[in-house]
Amino acid sequence: MNAPVLKVHNLTTLLGDHVKPVRAVDEVSFELHAGRTLAVVGESGCGKSMTALSLMRLLPSGGRVSQGDVILGDQSLLELTEQQMRSVRGRRVGMIFQEPMTSLNPVMTIGEQIGESVRLHDDRVNSKKGVKQRVLDLLKDVGIPDPQRRFAEYPHQLSGGMKQRVMIAIALAGRPDILIADEPTTALDVTIQAQVLSLLKQLQQEKQMAILLITHDLGVVAEMADDVAVMYAGQVIETANVEQFFQTPRHPYSQKLFSSLPGRHKRGQALAVLQGQVPALTSTFERCRFYERCEQAVDACETHLPPWQEANPQHGYRCFNQQASLSAEANETFNSDIESAAQSTSVSSQSRALQLEQLQVHFPIQKGIFKRTVGHV
Repeated sequence: MNAPVLKVHNLTTLLGDHVKPVRAVDEVSFELHAGRTLAVVGESGCGKSMTALSLMRLLPSGGRVSQGDVILGDQSLLELTEQQMRSVRGRRVGMIFQEPMTSLNPVMTIGEQIGESVRLHDDRVNSKKGVKQRVLDLLKDVGIPDPQRRFAEYPHQLSGGMKQRVMIAIALAGRPDILIADEPTTALDVTIQAQVLSLLKQLQQEKQMAILLITHDLGVVAEMADDVAVMYAGQVIETANVEQFFQTPRHPYSQKLFSSLPGRHKRGQALAVLQGQVPALTSTFERCRFYERCEQAVDACETHLPPWQEANPQHGYRCFNQQASLSAEANETFNSDIESAAQSTSVSSQSRALQLEQLQVHFPIQKGIFKRTVGHV
């Protein structure tokens, strides 16, 4: 494997006062490689988004990185001034935020918002005409039909899926080496979610970007990821390539995430429940932070911090348990759920009750006092 484009080493982020700070990110380490996707998985409140904001140096007021390093290429991002970081954000590292409705400016057209990123971050474009053409190309790249018309429209005129595509276009405007996608499909329905994920995959293959994908959806992980990092209470507790993670999750928390998934094999049964909640991140941990919720805890878990173990060079986990205890049956059940979900999209032609081909619906765009038709949607 080639050298990583991004290395994160022992990154620790604190929020709040210095007396009892919140350890939102606690000694997190991972690597990103060109053309590969690392999925960061975990419950809400485990530090996934805060890790991304720490990388981009976009922490809220009172937030600070207290230790560790973030190396982009051969450059430490934590040593850069704010002015220097502005040339990194958007240009070398792009980010798709979680909710497009709150990320887009409602009083600026789509063309203006994407064009702003092009002007700031794309050195290959140096004219007004060039900026517009680059915006139109980006709109086409992200699959928005009729980009010439959409260029002049406002966010409220677009659907949720189209807004998310605009956010992707803005993130790609500076031709970044790394794309951070913070739960990019949370606000979308299942059909649009599939389209956005497919688009990200296609763009990654074309441009060989590294993607840091933040999600809590294991189905999305199975579809998109090459590597997985599981976070719990601000800490990475398991890393693996996606095949090993789905075949043999090692940490009890990862195993619980799998066993709590719904599926066709579990119809009529009660789903496994992960009791309790993530511990307060103001705590000073002197034992396993998953101890209170773990059904596999041993005596050492209550009195010592768990060690980092390696099942093999590509699979590590933070636990006293030597072996994974998720049953083969549970793994087989989940894998067949994923397989059946994938197969459900292809229905045999004999079972179709209705089939449409090349259907088009046109709505007229009317302007002026006499309501002349000037175009069509």
